Amino acid sequence: MQTLRDIADEGIARHGLRGYARKLGLDVSTMRSLRDGRDMQISKLIQIVEAMGMGLMLGPAQHTDSPRPLRPDAPAAPAISGDLHVIPYHASAAKVQGGRMQTPIALNADWLRMRGWPAQDLRCIVAPETAHGAALGCVTRGSLCILDCSEAWPSDHALWAYIEGGKMRLGHVGRPAAGTLIFAGDALCAAPRMVTGAELERIQPLGRIVWAGAPPCAAAPRHGGGPISES
Repeated sequence: MQTLRDIADEGIARHGLRGYARKLGLDVSTMRSLRDGRDMQISKLIQIVEAMGMGLMLGPAQHTDSPRPLRPDAPAAPAISGDLHVIPYHASAAKVQGGRMQTPIALNADWLRMRGWPAQDLRCIVAPETAHGAALGCVTRGSLCILDCSEAWPSDHALWAYIEGGKMRLGHVGRPAAGTLIFAGDALCAAPRMVTGAELERIQPLGRIVWAGAPPCAAAPRHGGGPISES
């Protein structure tokens, strides 16, 4: 329920209560009940979930390593084999890069658990040509990046991958308020920009960059590779 309220708060901040209800095809009273945290019938809850383009799974709690649905635009959950977790490339990123199918990579399950990264939330990308180490730290063009796709956008400041204008971009993203994001570092020497409303709807999030390493089958980038954050 809290996840649905967070999504609703974001949508209401951009479109207003009535505008967001109209966008989802729901009545205003239903949206108001969700926003205010009122008890709701399962039928109403399912209606909201489907209107948001999400899926609802009801049943007993599962092990934390079990696959669970990500955002509607995220690729399918990865396969698990023994001590290795197979992490696919993000489907949206591959499409932007010309539709080339890319071989997924396998990471040690213990290494992922040490860092608190659930394998089912992770996807890979290759940093685009525009990625510049001076603005993005250890991420340079061609770097292999691991994304955490569990959130649509960050709740605080984070290094993010996203698609804008048909191109994959990397940059620092902050959220000063619901429905508003600040983008910085997506272009060398470019000033930070604030994005909100309809303009934000045109940007597709891919995920938070939690790790970046050397380009596959290439020498390490000049700034080296390593975790973006150990948190």
